[in-house]
Amino acid sequence: MPRTHLISRRTASFASIGALAAVALGAWSCGGSAGTTGYTDPFATTRTPSAIIDAATLAQWTDEGRVGAPLGTAGRVVVISVSSQAAFTSTTRKHIPDAFNLDYPSELTMTREEGLGPSIQMMLSGPRMDALVQRLGIDAATTIVLTIPRASTDLETYQQSVAYWTFRYWGFARDRVKILNGGDDAWDVAGRPLTDALLVPLPSSYSVSGNKLLKDVFRMSVGEMLAFVDSANRDRSILNTWQMLDVRSFATTPYIANAYRGTSAMQFLTDRVNGEATRNRLYPDQATLVSRMASSPVLDGATQVFLSPNKKMLVMCFTSTSASPSFVLFDAVLGVPEGDVMMYDASASQWNNYSLARIQAAGASGAQAATWAFDAATPGTSAPRAIGTFPAGAPGENPFVPGNFVYAPAQDEVNQVESADKAHMSQTGGKSTPGGGGGGSTGGC
Repeated sequence: MPRTHLISRRTASFASIGALAAVALGAWSCGGSAGTTGYTDPFATTRTPSAIIDAATLAQWTDEGRVGAPLGTAGRVVVISVSSQAAFTSTTRKHIPDAFNLDYPSELTMTREEGLGPSIQMMLSGPRMDALVQRLGIDAATTIVLTIPRASTDLETYQQSVAYWTFRYWGFARDRVKILNGGDDAWDVAGRPLTDALLVPLPSSYSVSGNKLLKDVFRMSVGEMLAFVDSANRDRSILNTWQMLDVRSFATTPYIANAYRGTSAMQFLTDRVNGEATRNRLYPDQATLVSRMASSPVLDGATQVFLSPNKKMLVMCFTSTSASPSFVLFDAVLGVPEGDVMMYDASASQWNNYSLARIQAAGASGAQAATWAFDAATPGTSAPRAIGTFPAGAPGENPFVPGNFVYAPAQDEVNQVESADKAHMSQTGGKSTPGGGGGGSTGGC
């Protein structure tokens, strides 16, 4: 499908996404045969009601011999500590036995070109993702459990949720990727041992293209973001179905028009393991989250309002990092249909550069700049795309690729990230998620 058509469907007909997602999810039901007859589900023994699991669940899998089981074993589990190498190898913090380290600073984000130029901390490319899953020994039968060290900072909690979102985007379903709630602190409080022994995973040869479907409905590109903002400015009824949240703070400026501003990325994650302030944060259960959304306000301009668990969610921040816990809240805690929560990963680090002055200073015409600038009005209206004053560019700064100015935001040529990622998935006949819905992998949901 041409990218222009996909963007149009995501914006002009955003209300249809949920229905399409439900159809797609039904077609790839975890309880079915995933399109084959007599199919044996390798994840049946690690299926849980939520993608958030507790220490008792992981302890059971450990005692059953699933953690560290040989490649190809149905129901095998790989525990991944998302942290710096220094935190993982600390002899005082230690880690869960048989866990492997995913070094967030070097392995989980990268600079990629999208829209008018390169942006930082973007979604991993297909080759980088393949290298990661192969190094960690993940194969088609693996259930992934993401943890973090004891006494982690909020940044380390963000990194765990970025990892979850990354695996989900690359086609891993909720039955294949889990978050250990409370991380290593929960494991420790449960009375399970920690170690400073380091193991090297046996590499796999698995490619994410084996997951068949790129779940690009979890991610918003800059072109899609422009189209969404313009659609909401032209037809505010879209906001009856969708809500946008910038988690940076009530004082955040500038911010995208019609976006709510939250108090922080941890607005709804107020509990800690064992009730101790020095322990890791906990994701709330579904009922608690709904209650907190109804009592902890966000800002709509200068007015306090409340998030709805029944609306679709588009979440953003400065980069992908601090927005990611909100993605987990909707995808894993609320369990919304795939396509009903999206993250704009480049966020303000990208769109803050997209000002009329900066784009024109880089050589674009006035018309080209107005097409791309977030400090311009939606064409045909007086409604601004963003609220607040944009930062001035540094003398001689040029964050753009001038050759990209000739393209409109809806064109495939400037949705470079998802175009490349879909091409990677096509290596084994894979494709992108159809119309805002999610499919499972060949290995089951």
